[in-house]
Amino acid sequence: MLPSLRHPPTTANRVVVGDALRALRGARAELEGAVEVALLDPPYNTRARFHHYRDRAAHELWLEHRRAELEALWPLLTPTGSVWVHLDDSEMHYAKVMMDGVFGRESFVATIVWQKTLSRENRTDLSEAHEYLLVYTRDRAAWRARRNLLPLGDEQLARYANPDGDPRGPWTSGDMTAKAGPGRRAAQFYDVTLPSGRVVRPAHGMAWRFTRDRLDELVADDRVTFGPRGDSVPRLKRFLAETRQGLVPTTWWPAAEVGTTDSAKKHLRRLFPLLVPFETPKPEQLVARVLHIASDPGDLVLDCFAGSGTTPAVAHKLRRRWLAVERELRTVEEFLLPRLAAVVAGADPGGVTAAAGWRGGGDYAVSGRPEPLAEAG
Repeated sequence: MLPSLRHPPTTANRVVVGDALRALRGARAELEGAVEVALLDPPYNTRARFHHYRDRAAHELWLEHRRAELEALWPLLTPTGSVWVHLDDSEMHYAKVMMDGVFGRESFVATIVWQKTLSRENRTDLSEAHEYLLVYTRDRAAWRARRNLLPLGDEQLARYANPDGDPRGPWTSGDMTAKAGPGRRAAQFYDVTLPSGRVVRPAHGMAWRFTRDRLDELVADDRVTFGPRGDSVPRLKRFLAETRQGLVPTTWWPAAEVGTTDSAKKHLRRLFPLLVPFETPKPEQLVARVLHIASDPGDLVLDCFAGSGTTPAVAHKLRRRWLAVERELRTVEEFLLPRLAAVVAGADPGGVTAAAGWRGGGDYAVSGRPEPLAEAG
């Protein structure tokens, strides 16, 4: 049975036990225009039967359920809100076309490819190593203006040095040429005399990015390097102190950066050593990257297929508000609520706990009732 509700119903964080569509429709009056990120991990329709749920539905029924859920979800988003949907090859391409119809093709942002495993399955014809995240937003331009960049990692930081003792600190260099074509001015085609006396010009079909006057200004400000001997093609100095805003996210998310299904299973085994772990859990680092890009502390995160609780656990650690919906009562009792209780108590040292500096705190409410299994067909 569900534990008695010990948290005030007015708390910002909630677990709702019930069907995703019913919960979404019921939340409209309260949450319309309030959700900054909806991160959904629905059944993939792989035709498999897992220990904790049955992932088998008629294709048309699966699509219709997802369509209804996404239509109910759309009004809940803020003007800069976004939807991220986990999928694999079973239904991804059909879902993309369906979501274009629901949201409009102009709302599509990208398809993220996640390297879910580093191991190879030798019992099949092709070993699947990735899954997808389909990303949509209400307003692409507004979302781009508010989305967060990724912090510089060790690989990027290693590219910066200060060989000339520049008082502005470490720097790396960038190409100062660009393709010639429409829009380029005649003032961008000229010879440059290097400190060594050698004369250079851009390769055929290329132009300088700057006019000569602008290049002279950059040289006077010591923002151009000609190499240690003064005999290299000029390159622009880019200072670390001026690029702290971070990196534009790419659509390839390797396991080394965001974890794998196996690393997520290990985390769950540490939390629940006596239980059979979910077969396909998501690592906390993967969820954290989504929430970092698409939200800020205090924003509301929605997950209507909560499963073992990765999204609300990460949202809590990253100090976001959250609403988590899960239909299966057994999953809520065995995984979701105990995991969230550990997060609140500061008793979950795994996942992103250390990176987030999480030591416990906060609360959540529990409401709703389990729904009968209706997806199979």
